[in-house]
Amino acid sequence: MNVFNEQRGRIALYTSPRTKEGATIAMLIELIGQPHCIHLVHSIKEIKHDDASAYTSLPVLFDVTSEGKKASASSLSDITRYLLTKYDAEHHFSYKEGSKEAEEVKNWIAFLNKTIHGDSPGETFTRKALRLYLHLEEHLQKAQSPYLVGKKCTLADLVVFPYVAGASQANLDLERFPELTTWHDRLVRNPHVAKGMKDVYLEA
Repeated sequence: MNVFNEQRGRIALYTSPRTKEGATIAMLIELIGQPHCIHLVHSIKEIKHDDASAYTSLPVLFDVTSEGKKASASSLSDITRYLLTKYDAEHHFSYKEGSKEAEEVKNWIAFLNKTIHGDSPGETFTRKALRLYLHLEEHLQKAQSPYLVGKKCTLADLVVFPYVAGASQANLDLERFPELTTWHDRLVRNPHVAKGMKDVYLEA
């Protein structure tokens, strides 16, 4: 069997189940509409792929384009950059590099990383999530925009969404944040977003 031909035109994502990074990538793959298969694994050692040894951590993406070109990437930032560069040339889910909006998307991702993953000794996840929600609520009230950056769903929304969808895990009531709830519900109604979350066993 020629594995190369069998995989041509099909993306393979390997990610751990119930991870927010995996959900973000799965949602993006759904949105760009490329044929794909998502494999839920717990370590690199479980990946049966010739190029898997080049990576040390999940998630990992392998792609053999319709032209027969091989590509692979690891980490949320590298995988999403590859997908948007390769499959979103018309910027349906992104903005032109160097634009004000593209910088805003990057700023949202940086803010999320600092708020949730930053060095805050003794601060509980609930407290971190509350700071995130308050900032999101304030932004959505002022922006009067359906999405975090402009009028289209971008990586900013997809990176933040799993943390908002998991409000109950942070012991927070999402209904306390009306604008954020409206934003959340808008994304949930998108079948590609819902499917991406479901694919990694997360509830939207």
